[in-house]
Amino acid sequence: MKPISPIRRLATVVTTLTVSVGILMVAAPAALATPPDITAPGAVLIEMDTGRVLFDQNAHQPAYPASTTKIMTALLAIEHLDMDQVIPVPEDMGPANGAAMYLLPGESFTVRELVDSLMVKSANDAAVLLARTISGSVESFAELMNQRAAELGARNTHFTNPNGLPEDSHMTTPYDLAVISRHAMQDPLFREIAAQVRVTLDETEQTPEKRYFRTSNRFMWSQALISYRDELIPIKYDVVDGIKTGWTRQANQCLVSSGEVGGIRVIAVVLGAEGYNIYADSRALLDYGFEHFEPYTLLAPGTVLGEMEIPGSIEGSIPYGVREEFTALRHRSDPDFFQYETLLNPDPPEPPIRLGQVIGTLEVTDGDYRHIMNVHALGEAESVYAMVSASSNVGNLGWQVLRATLYGGGLLLLLFAAWFAWNVKKSGKRYRFRRRTKRTFIRPAKKHR
Repeated sequence: MKPISPIRRLATVVTTLTVSVGILMVAAPAALATPPDITAPGAVLIEMDTGRVLFDQNAHQPAYPASTTKIMTALLAIEHLDMDQVIPVPEDMGPANGAAMYLLPGESFTVRELVDSLMVKSANDAAVLLARTISGSVESFAELMNQRAAELGARNTHFTNPNGLPEDSHMTTPYDLAVISRHAMQDPLFREIAAQVRVTLDETEQTPEKRYFRTSNRFMWSQALISYRDELIPIKYDVVDGIKTGWTRQANQCLVSSGEVGGIRVIAVVLGAEGYNIYADSRALLDYGFEHFEPYTLLAPGTVLGEMEIPGSIEGSIPYGVREEFTALRHRSDPDFFQYETLLNPDPPEPPIRLGQVIGTLEVTDGDYRHIMNVHALGEAESVYAMVSASSNVGNLGWQVLRATLYGGGLLLLLFAAWFAWNVKKSGKRYRFRRRTKRTFIRPAKKHR
């Protein structure tokens, strides 16, 4: 038989497809396609689950963050300290600048009380005390802040202090701040702290009155009116559950907001707004996310992406696809909301190929957003070589069984013949012996009287 030629190597297969193919898209009003009108110089809106950017206005432009800096300070305190740890206020604490809880030497507070005051009251002195407790000095803590920011994916951030007080080189961007905030809001304790409206601290020997703090985030409580979509509405927005405000003359109004509607959770960052425009801009971003996007299952487990030829296999080809679900937000008015690209391995495994075997990757993209998934074999392929080998093995095994049977049968036949001959011979001896030893009995003669 002519030998089978070696299996040729598969070339890299790149298939660019649009996920919207086969999906019924509902036409959206023209107004929905209009991006929000943001008065601030810098803003960004991201999806909480994936970090995907949904809206961008100078999102990578460096700006002063003011007290939104304290998001990083609070995150590091949660990561490095026990919330029940008691921290005394040192003698060299010094007076606070700007918003403060007015710490006095000799007082003691738990880490949780300090972080509450940091996030709700925006206490600058609490930020300094936490920084010194964690790193020994403000300067060392700033290094830790920058290191952690880089680890989280912040590209253009440089912190020089834990509270955001003005310094020329203390900068971040709307995007970086959104990245840091997204990570912080994934921590249940941080999320609980950021959602607080009020905090009360007990009296101390140095401060005989209770301290009452209310969050500076007016989204959480204020009935003051703002102009929004040609109407006057209260600032308070019930869907907002955090996270931090900021203001200095250099930074102007800054706000990071988080909210959820209908399973869509987004984070909005606005830097540099004027006055109450910070709330109108932030609400415009939040509502843009809630109104323009919807959760959609782009890929279900078992979705077939294509058919791959498998030379040298019995089947000839197998289907390939994904085994995990992929759900993301899609824009209601954009039919080309996502694309995906399948990249099969340039040197795929030769058959046999098993169900679920990884044979490539799938890259889902939307602008700067990128998500990688494994591509699996959704069928099995057996090698022709294996079948030929198996047939040969079966033939060899059959011959071996036959030969063993013949040998075994012959041996049994010989044993039977020997046994038969021995019995015949033994029977003959007994017969002759009986003949030689046969006795003759003579009846005695009768006596006559």
